[in-house]
Amino acid sequence: MFKKIFAGGLVLVAILMGIFVHNKVSYVGEQVDPLMYFDEFQGNTNNLVYEDKRVDVKEPIQIIDDKVFVNCVAVNEYINDRMFYDQQEQVVTFTNTKEVVRLHEGENTISFSGIEGTYSVKKLGDYLYIEEDLIKDLFGTEIKLGEDERLFVATNTGVNQNVAKVKKKTYLRTHPQKKSTVIEVISGGEQVNIYEEEGEYVRVRSENGIIGYLPSADLKNYEVVEAADLPQVENWAVNPLGETVKLMWDDMTTRSEKDFNTNKYARMQNVNVLAPAWFEFASEDGTLSDIATTSYVQQAHNRGMQVWAILRHNFSEPQLTEEILSSTTKRQYVIDQLIGYAKQYGFDGVNVDIENIQNETSDVWVEFMRELYPQLKAEGLIVSVDVYTPSSWSDHYEREKVGESSDYFIVMAYDQHWSGSENAGSVADITWTEEGIVATLEEVPSEKLVLGIPFYTRRWKEDAQGLSSKSYSMSSMKELIDSLNVVPIYDETSGQNYVEYIKEGATYKVWLEDALSVQKRIDLMEKYNLAGYGAWRLGYETSDIWDILNKVE
Repeated sequence: MFKKIFAGGLVLVAILMGIFVHNKVSYVGEQVDPLMYFDEFQGNTNNLVYEDKRVDVKEPIQIIDDKVFVNCVAVNEYINDRMFYDQQEQVVTFTNTKEVVRLHEGENTISFSGIEGTYSVKKLGDYLYIEEDLIKDLFGTEIKLGEDERLFVATNTGVNQNVAKVKKKTYLRTHPQKKSTVIEVISGGEQVNIYEEEGEYVRVRSENGIIGYLPSADLKNYEVVEAADLPQVENWAVNPLGETVKLMWDDMTTRSEKDFNTNKYARMQNVNVLAPAWFEFASEDGTLSDIATTSYVQQAHNRGMQVWAILRHNFSEPQLTEEILSSTTKRQYVIDQLIGYAKQYGFDGVNVDIENIQNETSDVWVEFMRELYPQLKAEGLIVSVDVYTPSSWSDHYEREKVGESSDYFIVMAYDQHWSGSENAGSVADITWTEEGIVATLEEVPSEKLVLGIPFYTRRWKEDAQGLSSKSYSMSSMKELIDSLNVVPIYDETSGQNYVEYIKEGATYKVWLEDALSVQKRIDLMEKYNLAGYGAWRLGYETSDIWDILNKVE
């Protein structure tokens, strides 16, 4: 009996030990082939990873004449979006702040970003492929086969690489969890690239190019591989105007000679930039409408002011924006026209005021600015751009990228409440304005940021039919209030003077743009050391505004 119990106990111990050992040394999760497991790799002949990202592009790599070629889509989406691929026109455009180079199918001899050479571009199916030497020379990205020669691995040598050695055999998993799926067995002594820590695990890339998670306790000999030196392009000088920007937007709809002796222009004693609305998208081929005049530029120059001609989208035909910006040929046509008009009329810069950018056109909008900036700068022109304050509906404007491709970035700090708003409110209360400045400064440096100031306001009407509003200039609103004998009161919430009155059964509300609000905006400009101000628009102001603006240094 004792022998049976003892024998049974040994069996139980053996079973328990077996379970313990199994859990310690075998996979807790299922082991899979990563090239079959991950969707990004399905259906491709050759797959690619870039750093710790699996490239989700059809056939990202092609081998042609024993050379590696990379799909332009993969380069743009994963490696560097300074390479822009126009699939419709089959052209590749590279930009930096001083150069624009375009490549087509075949052999391309280029001088760009400090490199010179001849590089091949191949067309396979619907896509262009660029040889890996160009990717390496331009962006410092090295592409090689993983150790087991199943996967191409791209590494950005232009940044520091964190690496470590594996202590002993371990298991690379899909998630930072002990029981997640195993995608590779890694032997002791192998090197992995490290990307981020997550609890007791680290995200790594193996020598085979497989990306997953390892226990941090399984790694040793951490070190940093220093970044390689890459060609650098010197940026254009900051603040090319050489002083605080004091800009007036000058709205126009027809070509007409302006007399700078009239009150509209004569009161400007301290303004140094006029931005007339002269050029607009006119047709789908990229042709611009032109209402510029040489005499305007001459009069401005005689008064010591520069002229930055406005390029804007067509408000009545907004579809032209996408049509034109989506085409390499049409973008270049627009740029060529601007350069030609600058030579014809003698203006000093261009102010880009394209306000109807949608999510789907964000990439071509950025590309337009990247192509425009170096070409206009090469002609001695100043480039400024107008963009809304940051918000959930305007994040796609990619302010950081656009800011890199402009001398001055003007934040249009108004239309907090607009004609379609559900609630009555200020065009731009002071707190909202300051929040917009702070948010924009997260993406655009203060030495480029210009504060847009409104010279208009809205009168809100609430009655039985609901809420409606009408826009007024500063001067016309002052006339209206004076005629009603209404006394404004200071509103702590908005930081502005406020008017409310009842007429014919309707309640009217106005948050005033006046000398008080303008002074507060100038104070914000100075508080955050901004590059200057821009006011929309000349002719809307009251005369006392000049007492403030003429003192801005």
